[in-house]
Amino acid sequence: MSSKLALERMPLQVLGTGSALPGPPLTTEMLLARVSPYLTPGNVSLARRLARRLAIGSRHLSRSLAQPVEGTRPEDSGPRLAARASRKALAGARFDSDAVDFLLGHTATPHTLLPSNTAWTADELGFGGPHLELRQACTGFAAAALTAAGLLRSGAQVVAVVGSETGSVFFDPRQAAQDTGQLVNLVQMGDGAGAVLLGPLESPSASRIELIFYGSSGLGRAPALSLVDGGSGSPRVGDSGVPHFNHQFQDIRAHGFELLRTALRAAASAGIDARTIDWFIPHQVNGRLPELCAAHLGLPGERVVCEADALGNLGSAAIWVTLDRLRNSKRLAPNARVLVLGAEASKFLYGGFLYVHGAS
Repeated sequence: MSSKLALERMPLQVLGTGSALPGPPLTTEMLLARVSPYLTPGNVSLARRLARRLAIGSRHLSRSLAQPVEGTRPEDSGPRLAARASRKALAGARFDSDAVDFLLGHTATPHTLLPSNTAWTADELGFGGPHLELRQACTGFAAAALTAAGLLRSGAQVVAVVGSETGSVFFDPRQAAQDTGQLVNLVQMGDGAGAVLLGPLESPSASRIELIFYGSSGLGRAPALSLVDGGSGSPRVGDSGVPHFNHQFQDIRAHGFELLRTALRAAASAGIDARTIDWFIPHQVNGRLPELCAAHLGLPGERVVCEADALGNLGSAAIWVTLDRLRNSKRLAPNARVLVLGAEASKFLYGGFLYVHGAS
């Protein structure tokens, strides 16, 4: 069966962006000091080597790691992070939540299975309008942007999109001796939320998303990242009493750039010439993205934006957080073109969009 690509060419104005990170940055050594009582010395050494290999020096976590199993700090729950990021996006647009017609959320680590994470976010924002949640990780941004385009086509004027992740609560250090993937999760992942406000394009010189693309190459393939405990296919949680991510990191390592390469080809097929791009934002999987994208994708490494060295892999929040930080970094010249390339190993999804920075 041939694969199909979803394409949206209607330009969407970016009215504002925002991001939120829980607590101060936690360096790898600080992180390992907190969890070392639950790890073997061999695990600690391996975790340190993994962090160096991934070039991730720090991250922000929504939990305190005072216990081997715990929830988020109350102030850093998924919905509260999402609400903080959304408020920053609203402030950048000089709007309040009443201006929003529809709230879209996406996450792989919801506050509760029901109600949705976005329902809790709406409560935090005091937003009484319609909302929708997508259960996705690293390509949730592309699916949400496509959905937002459909809503704007149907008459909405302002759609808020927010991606959030609090995956640290799924780490149980006591399982690390039996599951190396747990150590990878520990040193690679971070928590946070990123938001964007989208509307119909009102000026050709405004900041905008000009093209969105989204596809899958996962038909019939086993997932490389899954959270199955608690679902109808596996209702029993693990031995620790909490579900945890099954992370086939070797498969992701082997096939991750295949997905980004597919995303780059999809962008080219939609008419985007990589030679016209000023900056590239690939999914923020590790701190060596510039050199890896140069080696695997032929992209100019000096123009690859990488925040993973300081933030870790933020999953569903990564793209919006990185775009927000780039917009606030003053590195974007007027009319700068930014190509976003997303890849998700859960069932091998890819997607992205072209962002054009406003002229003023």
